[in-house]
Amino acid sequence: MKFKIKSGALQFTVFVAVLIALLLAGLILYAYTFIYMKEQSKGAIENIQFADIGMHSLLEQKVLNTDTIQLDFIKKENQTIKTNLSQWGIFEKGISIAQFRKKKFVKSAIIGSLINTEESPTLFLQETYNALTVVGNTAIRGIAYLPQQGVNSGYIAGNSYYGSQLIYGTIKKSSKELPQVKKSVLEAIDYDLKSFKPVTKEDYISLDKQRIVNSFQTKTKAVYSENPIVLENKSITGNIIIKSETSIKIKKSALLKDVILIAPIIEIEDETSGTFQAIASKKITIGKACQLSYPSALILYQDNKNNPDEVSINPMDNKIFIDTKSIVKGSICYFQTKTTADFQTQIVLEKEAVIKGQVYCNGNFEIKGTVSGSVITKQFLANQAGSIFMNHIYNATIENLNIPSIYGGIPLEEEQPKTILKWLY
Repeated sequence: MKFKIKSGALQFTVFVAVLIALLLAGLILYAYTFIYMKEQSKGAIENIQFADIGMHSLLEQKVLNTDTIQLDFIKKENQTIKTNLSQWGIFEKGISIAQFRKKKFVKSAIIGSLINTEESPTLFLQETYNALTVVGNTAIRGIAYLPQQGVNSGYIAGNSYYGSQLIYGTIKKSSKELPQVKKSVLEAIDYDLKSFKPVTKEDYISLDKQRIVNSFQTKTKAVYSENPIVLENKSITGNIIIKSETSIKIKKSALLKDVILIAPIIEIEDETSGTFQAIASKKITIGKACQLSYPSALILYQDNKNNPDEVSINPMDNKIFIDTKSIVKGSICYFQTKTTADFQTQIVLEKEAVIKGQVYCNGNFEIKGTVSGSVITKQFLANQAGSIFMNHIYNATIENLNIPSIYGGIPLEEEQPKTILKWLY
């Protein structure tokens, strides 16, 4: 007698076999996917960690390198770290790229020299064999490097010194030279003012749009004109350089973030806000009640060694002028190539104006407001009662209390640790 299997049972058996096969295939696929995703997730996490390693190496790197370099480190197959350190205005720009297979993670930042308020000088006044004189409601708090003649109280327009101490802190002896700014920084600024131009069509960016953005993870874009540039009713952000061979004027309706401005004359209207670097060769004027956020920078560079006695008939020329109630967070720098002293003012900080950060003045600094952070200057100057008082400070404050305990400033030749001023995008 023949035994016959019903067709329904055969179909059921085939169905069960196919189902088991699909389940096994699904489990194998799940296991593979899980392992793959775990490896990818681990690779992404390691990319972030390795990007941090790359950024740390840039903080240790002493020399700028326009080429992207690959780091040697303990790594597995298909994993790399590449870094680039270049000049960005007066600061440095660091980029770290970590890659695992096709996954990439990029970190970029503005880098400057580390300033520790407990150890760094609040005031460094160059040795010119002329004592510092404090008058009125002047207050200097922190470590002060002064000429060997030290500090005296003075008398201007019927006002003597009203403080209980001449210096509220430690006094040390200064030197005949200011702490030197890195040569590469000065060379970069000189190049920006005299020679910088976009090279190819791809280097340009238009100001036609109301909102302009360029990431620091892409190539730097530039705006260039031989004529005056007026920035108004625009938002301009990122890896952008704006240069005029004549002048740049910033209206309060413009919002600039992390860009660099280059021109002989740069004028900033009252009540302007933003974060940018302004590099000029003739003058920079900041209007009333402006708010420049950290890490902004105002840099006036004058190559005047061949014309040391030249004086402009315009009293606002050849100086950085910061008007009343303005607040600048970052670095204010005046550089000149002549070595002879004069009685002109190179940086003016008006009453109720505040600088939070670092002032570097290779000339004469007239301070009527407040600097919270650090002042490095050749001389002070006070224009009062129709007279010029050399190395006098009248009704001003230089202190290190209303500032973070650690912040970043301009790179100096003297070897200093570096720090991140700002993470970029």
